[in-house]
Amino acid sequence: MSTEMERAFYASDPAWDGRFVAAVRTTAIFCRPSCRVRKPLPKNVEYMTDAAAARAAGYRPCLRCHPEASTPVTLRDIQTPVGPMTIGATDSAVVLADFTERRLMAAQLASVRRRIGPTSYGDSPLLDRVEEQLREFFAGERHHFDLPLHMPGSGFQERVWSELTRIPYGETISYRELASRVGAPAASRAVGRANGSNRLAVIVQCHRVVASGGGLGGYGGGLPAKRALLDLEARRGSSLDGSSAPLERRLAVRPVVWQSAQRPNHHPENRREG
Repeated sequence: MSTEMERAFYASDPAWDGRFVAAVRTTAIFCRPSCRVRKPLPKNVEYMTDAAAARAAGYRPCLRCHPEASTPVTLRDIQTPVGPMTIGATDSAVVLADFTERRLMAAQLASVRRRIGPTSYGDSPLLDRVEEQLREFFAGERHHFDLPLHMPGSGFQERVWSELTRIPYGETISYRELASRVGAPAASRAVGRANGSNRLAVIVQCHRVVASGGGLGGYGGGLPAKRALLDLEARRGSSLDGSSAPLERRLAVRPVVWQSAQRPNHHPENRREG
């Protein structure tokens, strides 16, 4: 069995998550099998049945893979002023907030299942908090989100996503500037791809990154949504395009009543989850 666990750990195999943890003697840290940290020498790793056993042996949990987090992910579909979104959370962290109808939504859900765990629709106190804070954000009442987040990715993706959270409300930077901030000044396109893989739209603010020439660049939720988000944040000063026309007239974004639903028929994943 230990040979199988070693193989799973060094392959970062998510299928073994929840079946054991890998404890690293040299760092006193324990990880999920799927954790993508740099792997230690095999002689420095011991395998334990669960997080409680690792804790009892004096190890502390990895801050990257969160081995104590409950892996099942609860989903909810909500309607926002910029379109329908799907939000998801484990018992301890928010792992998904993305535009339901975006072209890559199925890939985002697949990434959640691969990196975190199976998904299903249901009730969640943490999703209630997410929905409430998004409502406050769109009402102009909230400038910062106060939520536990878990968004595992490649090392480069995680650097980009972390830097996104440092862009102040109401400000924008270019893809080139973001690339420079993460130590890869020639990687503007890679930064754009990392933005496109952001599973926490609006909460982790990839909409604040724009093209160097003054254009909006891309956005998974569509450019009208990106314009609307930037305009919302700019209202405390001047609007993005300097226009005083109402937001709905300039962007053709229909105002909607805030709604949430367990599972509407239009959802692209409207089938058994997990």
